[in-house]
Amino acid sequence: MKTLLQDLKYALRTLAKSPGYAAVTILTLALGIGANTAIFSVVNGVLLKPLQYAHPEQLELITSQFPALGFDKFWISPPEYLEFKEWNRSFQGVGGYRSGSVNLGTPERPRRVISATVTADLLDVLGVQPIRGRLFTAADAVPGAEDVAIVSYDTWRSEFSGDESLLGREVKIDGAPTRIVGIMPRGYDVHDERVQVYQPLTLDPKTLPQRRGNHFLYLIGRLKPGVTPQQAKSDVDDLVGQWKQLSGGHSPDPKNHNVQIEPLKADVVGGISTALWVLQGAVGFVLLIACANLANLILARAESRQREFAIRSALGAGRMRLLRQFLTEGVLLALVGGTIGAALGFAGLRLMLSANPDSIPRAAEITLDPRVLVFTVLVSVVTGFIFGMAPLLHLREQVVSMSLKESGQRSTAGIARTRVRSGLVMAEVAL
Repeated sequence: MKTLLQDLKYALRTLAKSPGYAAVTILTLALGIGANTAIFSVVNGVLLKPLQYAHPEQLELITSQFPALGFDKFWISPPEYLEFKEWNRSFQGVGGYRSGSVNLGTPERPRRVISATVTADLLDVLGVQPIRGRLFTAADAVPGAEDVAIVSYDTWRSEFSGDESLLGREVKIDGAPTRIVGIMPRGYDVHDERVQVYQPLTLDPKTLPQRRGNHFLYLIGRLKPGVTPQQAKSDVDDLVGQWKQLSGGHSPDPKNHNVQIEPLKADVVGGISTALWVLQGAVGFVLLIACANLANLILARAESRQREFAIRSALGAGRMRLLRQFLTEGVLLALVGGTIGAALGFAGLRLMLSANPDSIPRAAEITLDPRVLVFTVLVSVVTGFIFGMAPLLHLREQVVSMSLKESGQRSTAGIARTRVRSGLVMAEVAL
């Protein structure tokens, strides 16, 4: 630790004598690391984070297909929902929802907000409890029941100023007095619909036989413990094959009206995962370009420090001691650049999301969380080691002794060093 502190103090003194070099190095690193931080924040929020439900790996999206009509992911009718819920053997719970919009009466003026009309058991299936109040019950979904609703955390904070008295109060939703019975946690959503108000779906048993062709529900099911998605798919395929017989000749059927399942997260993320990983690879190349650029810059700087190497070597400093000094300088610069890069990445990320928040799924979960900060620190340290190794060719014993013999006069760069510097330039262009 004593030696490390000596190296740090010496690195600070050396860099203070070359403010231009330090500024260019830090700025170059900040841009490269900032780009990587911003994109990794998106990759982390969209792809790596689990959905904010209890045991999200158990959740499956259940949809129907009408191949003849070109509908690959279509809704399911209320009778089909109830039959699927009763006849399947793989799910411990199944709920349904449809999204829309409603006029929400707020203290200032009515607002048009995104709504979800959900079956009474959907929120139970998702397994997240409200921070205030309760979830819907079966009694809320019977015909003639009192109109009730649950609001999102953001709606509670933005439209009602976080007023605790909102719970139990009646507000107008589409002109109808509706009692607020719950407030969901921050960031809670259903299928990335950005829902602000939840209302229970009323299913009248008297009208169900006439609603078989009324498809408007997406279903979400929670697998039983120990049941794999592959087993569930096989079970659903068997059920579809027997559905007509069980329902007295009604659809679905395997050819014309199939039922399919897919992991909920896979459907939420969709096809953007490939694009995000490609983009992460692209900004990784940007950082490698920065490293190559800085390696050339350090090589040029090392040319002017050969007399220093020679004197320190004559006083007893070994080759590894000299190299460690360069690595200390490189890591120090990289950490400073990484800190500025993290700030630039955060600012760029906020700008991108505010410009078009609907362009990326799970946008609400994209933040600079501890995982992103750890990523930034690791990238900074590794980057510092990569370009800090650049002067290795200048620390060979022959070069050091030659510099000393020539009384500090700058010698012509050797063939090996020339090739390395040319190779770095070619690598930059290739990347």
